[in-house]
Amino acid sequence: MQKSFTKLYAPWSVMLLLLLWATSADAQQLMVSSGNTSREAGSVPLQQMLANLETRYGVSFNYAPAQVAGKFVTNKNTRGKEADLEAQLRKTLLPLGLQAVRLSEHDYAIRSADAAPATNIKAAEQIVKGKVTDEKGNPVPGVSIREKGTNNGTATDAEGNFSLKVAGTNAILVFHYVGYQAKELAAGSGLLLVQLSPEVRSLDDVVVTALGIKRQEKALGYSIATLKSDQVNTVKDVNVANALSGKVAGVNVRSTSSDPGATSLVVIRGQSKLDGYNQPLYVVDGVPIAPAVRAPKQPVGQVVVDYGSTISDINPDDIASMTVLKGASASALYGSRALNGVILITTKSGSGAQKGLGVAVNSSALFDRATLFPKFQNEFGAGDRTGSDETISEASWGPRLDVGTKHVQWDSPLDANGNPIPTDWVSYPNRHKDFFRTGSTLTNNIAVTGNNKDGNFRLSYTNLANEGITPNTDLKRNTINLSAGYTLHPKVRVSTNIGYTKNTSNNRPTYNRGSVSSIVYTTTPNVDIRKLRNYWIPGKEGLQQFSHVPGSTDNPYFVAYELTNGYNRDRIMGNVELNIDITKDLTLMARTGMDYYSEYRESKRAFSAIKNPNGGYGIETETFREQNTDFLLSYKKQVNKDFFISVSGGANRMNQSGAGTTQKTESLVMPGVYSISNAKAGTVFNDSYRFTKRINSVYGMGQVAFRNYAFLDLTARNDWSSTLPPENNSYFYPSASLSLILTDMFNIKSNILSFAKVRANWAQVGGDTDPYSLYNTFGFGQDWGSVKRATIDNALLNNKLKPLIATSHEFGADVRFLDGRLGIDITYYNTINKNQILRIPVTMATGYSNLLTNAGKVGNKGIEIGLNATPVKGAFRWDLQVNYTKNRNKIIELMPGITNYLVGGAEGIRFQVAEGTEMGDMYAQNWATVPDGEFKGQPLLANDGSYQKVNDYVKIGNYNPDFMVGITNTFTYKGFTLNLLIDWRQGGKFFSYVAKNLLSDGRTQTTIHGRDPQTGGLAWNDGTYNRTDGMILFGYVEESPGKYKLNDVVTDPENYYGEYYWSFNSRSTFDASYVKLREASLTYNFSKKVLGRAPINNLSIAFIARNLFTWTAAEQGYDPETAMTIANGSFSPGVTSWGLPYTRSYGVKLGFNF
Repeated sequence: MQKSFTKLYAPWSVMLLLLLWATSADAQQLMVSSGNTSREAGSVPLQQMLANLETRYGVSFNYAPAQVAGKFVTNKNTRGKEADLEAQLRKTLLPLGLQAVRLSEHDYAIRSADAAPATNIKAAEQIVKGKVTDEKGNPVPGVSIREKGTNNGTATDAEGNFSLKVAGTNAILVFHYVGYQAKELAAGSGLLLVQLSPEVRSLDDVVVTALGIKRQEKALGYSIATLKSDQVNTVKDVNVANALSGKVAGVNVRSTSSDPGATSLVVIRGQSKLDGYNQPLYVVDGVPIAPAVRAPKQPVGQVVVDYGSTISDINPDDIASMTVLKGASASALYGSRALNGVILITTKSGSGAQKGLGVAVNSSALFDRATLFPKFQNEFGAGDRTGSDETISEASWGPRLDVGTKHVQWDSPLDANGNPIPTDWVSYPNRHKDFFRTGSTLTNNIAVTGNNKDGNFRLSYTNLANEGITPNTDLKRNTINLSAGYTLHPKVRVSTNIGYTKNTSNNRPTYNRGSVSSIVYTTTPNVDIRKLRNYWIPGKEGLQQFSHVPGSTDNPYFVAYELTNGYNRDRIMGNVELNIDITKDLTLMARTGMDYYSEYRESKRAFSAIKNPNGGYGIETETFREQNTDFLLSYKKQVNKDFFISVSGGANRMNQSGAGTTQKTESLVMPGVYSISNAKAGTVFNDSYRFTKRINSVYGMGQVAFRNYAFLDLTARNDWSSTLPPENNSYFYPSASLSLILTDMFNIKSNILSFAKVRANWAQVGGDTDPYSLYNTFGFGQDWGSVKRATIDNALLNNKLKPLIATSHEFGADVRFLDGRLGIDITYYNTINKNQILRIPVTMATGYSNLLTNAGKVGNKGIEIGLNATPVKGAFRWDLQVNYTKNRNKIIELMPGITNYLVGGAEGIRFQVAEGTEMGDMYAQNWATVPDGEFKGQPLLANDGSYQKVNDYVKIGNYNPDFMVGITNTFTYKGFTLNLLIDWRQGGKFFSYVAKNLLSDGRTQTTIHGRDPQTGGLAWNDGTYNRTDGMILFGYVEESPGKYKLNDVVTDPENYYGEYYWSFNSRSTFDASYVKLREASLTYNFSKKVLGRAPINNLSIAFIARNLFTWTAAEQGYDPETAMTIANGSFSPGVTSWGLPYTRSYGVKLGFNF
């Protein structure tokens, strides 16, 4: 391991040495005419030069035509060598009596140079005063004012007034306020009256697109969505994928658990692949990384462990933006891996930071409380059945509690003869809450930035310490990230980004049967769970646990502390990128990037565990490495005043490799000695795997822009995949998109209609399969004593496989009104996936159970609507964002001769599809019904009054929502900002195995009815005793052929609820609709006036919360969002099975700079 990491670090270390802070060489200056209108030989109009800079740097210049008319610039063999845009503008404009003022990140205004040139003599300090108003002349409080290039700053008071001591009259003040364009002004010597202009959103915003290329959003012919840094890390989640929930139209995020380290599944524009893997590709700083979702593990025994998504290794504090490429046109350039969409993550860098050194500190503390539980009953205690004297049981059919009686129970003391003594029969209604603790996540981040004219860097360190709500579960993470860039030559720039993450945990939460949740939830009401904390029987420590149901149920604290599943993961991600300006129009980008992780997992099972009475031990290792090397040659040219063209071509080589080993035993010799060497002879299971994969690709793209209002984009890519047969391993896919800015096309100048754009696109994307899917080979199985066994897959593999093909088209419009105060974006899409690679059942006469082949065509179509509005402006401001998503999919065809296909299953639920059905359909066995007559469709019972099952499976629902809505409200007043995110999902179903289990064993309030006369029980005789707990199942019994009567057979509550709930899963299937207050934050930014002479800047404190409020349509105490179980080595949405309870999180965040 150490040797491997040394090899990995070596190239990065060399790169860092090249990026050491150094002084820059003087660049030749751009020669310009000195303000006269005479034109020198080789000169170009100033207006043309500014247009070239707009194209090259992705910025926009605002100026009056008269300002630049008749002005020319010349180029004496040094054109384009200056890499710093602002420096180049100064050298170009000052001799012309002009200056460029930066309004926002990508917008500049050209105006007269009203400040005298700087001299080498330091100007005297002075106090500058002024007032800031909005476009209507109203004062604007809370405006941030900073002296450019320093940490010196202040903010306006309630009347918009400010006062700030600056270096002198030449100092530049930067004014910034949310919702308004940033403004820069010279301090001067008089009173400053500053008027801010509203920010017209996204008219010329620059966004990151495929391959890391920055484009103007208005030029895109497809829909994308971008989250800025504050949208990701204000209310931070341990898993950054969860930051997308409720914020992006078309994106459905499902978490496997409420534990912060749990896996999250992200689906963009619906499920399209029948093999179940519908996760997007994640790209960090232009480099694809490892698949975010891995198979859960079943290490030793019956429990399953989720070791989390690898995407959670990305530190939220290091993220500058997240961009979702939804459709095939947006993601086509990433090839087959982008079949399910792409999420681009851009990390922070030192570029754009203040000159010199700066330090930023951010700390947060978030606390988790389990708040949503099933509606447990606390009126009846343990018992196998009503009326029974057996009161030590897992079931809750025992005598009524809290009525002054005494019974023998689990903790009864023994008399002199060793007989248990009856004790008070009382309830403990908080038993489940008493077990779970308050979880916490403490995050501390410090980042150091440096910036000068030649280079920049950002070095960040983050420490995360999480303690779960389950005792003895934790997660620790340390992250170091370095971003650096350096201008080696005016035409040559090099940059790198390297991140290292270390994850460790002594114990991760478990799921399914045998987990602590299953034990706590099934603990009977008469058990005080706190008495189980001392989980060893005195005198038998390390040998025998103390349990409330000996022999059948583990002590939950014993499970938490003695059946542990620890792991550690080392991960390094990084890239080196070189950019060369070959000419002013031709550039070359070359890049190589790597993602590598190594994970070690260790599971321990103490003696006396129910499933491992002789203990157990297991170790697993897993390594993964992916390297991407690519280049892109780009040519951009403003052909004339009407046409702009951009053409790019490139190639990529992706190499993947991975390996893993497993060693485990379910029987140890010595208790408490956790080593494979301590395994009982003949009980060790060994397994290993190794794989490699390569994809070679070439691609190209071109854009034609006409008068900056019509944009046509074409792309093409060809992949060669090592996982497909030679005759089919090459697949080509193109795309085309068109964007028209109608307001510019028809020269619409209106305060009502600010902006109008329509867009359309068409694209194809190909897909391959897993390595080694072409030919059947033998593998080693578990040894049979001393005999080595070889096995072969029960699937017949196929060396004629073809690539999967997805074809998509999309139409959309973006319209904004009232100077950008109201905007609506609407998108319609339709995608068809064909040639899916599936395992189709075949007759066993072939010697195989299924065949790997191309089959299936799945369609997805839907609509996405985004609404942006500013209902209130002024001292108090209200910003509103709403996104709406509705997706429908359909199985268009399977394969000739195949009427239905079993996608998967869990806990008696089948996920199967047939032509005309939908992905996500859930099927279960149903009860027999009356076939005809007046009672047709009613339950048909057997003569003994019990339900009868039918063999056919019937649809009981679909786990996908009918639609999703996200609503973000931001309220700003003075220094306060209140942000509320509401996440609403309507429709869909989920099956709860937990509910089925609790209902059938008398553990919830629903099962109280009928237990005694007080609760509606009927008088009856069971053949031996007279009882008063009778119940009658509703249904009809066939008296004679074709004649039915209402059932009148009496049974006891255990059989009644067991028949009603345990036998039929549809009765534990609920509406999955919910509304959550997903995020809430109240932030106060301290002004410089408040801070006084304190050596810190930009101090803010925020009160933060997640899932502060939840409404569920089911109202059963189960969280539909985490309706996820783990079966057959994969996650199955739509089914809950002994996961952790729903949690509410709240805390505080502090940030400042110095």
